[in-house]
Amino acid sequence: MKLLLGLMFMLLGVSRFYAIPVKDNYMSTYQDSAKTFIPEKTSLSSFNVLTVADTAFKVEDIGRLLGKGYGELFTYIDKHKLKAGKVMAFYNTPQLPFVFDAAVEVNRLPVGLTGKIKGKKIKGGDAVVVHYQGPYDQIGAAYAAITKWLKENNKKGVAQPFEVYLNDPVTVKDPQQLRTDVYQRIQ
Repeated sequence: MKLLLGLMFMLLGVSRFYAIPVKDNYMSTYQDSAKTFIPEKTSLSSFNVLTVADTAFKVEDIGRLLGKGYGELFTYIDKHKLKAGKVMAFYNTPQLPFVFDAAVEVNRLPVGLTGKIKGKKIKGGDAVVVHYQGPYDQIGAAYAAITKWLKENNKKGVAQPFEVYLNDPVTVKDPQQLRTDVYQRIQ
């Protein structure tokens, strides 16, 4: 199943904690673009997610591995009659090998999770969000905008940023129409 193809570029940007140096002038490429994305301060409520962790040893493997993880998560969610919410991803390392969590918001955390699927409660609080629209391989502009906002507002990021996918690249044929919210919790 071709889920969320192109997610291999999800963290092609810079946050306070994470950067993937794709090319030498990567930052300058996205600093100019950051002007087009305006981060908004928001407040997140706590939420539950089921996750499947994986590791990609090559950038081109991330999309396939995320798709596999989402398949496992939705199979579990259906089997246990959970209500699925937002589809998202959390990255835990800034460079190869990429350690990441495919995640799906759920209405409750089941008791007795075993195996690859883990449950987490994500704390709420202040955050900044960029509403990004466009191809996954250009999402670095959203991260650059967040980095710039943090610096200008004397704020620090808390934990890793995460992405929430608002539509599906399998059904959205024009990559310019892909929509992703990039969140960074702040203090």
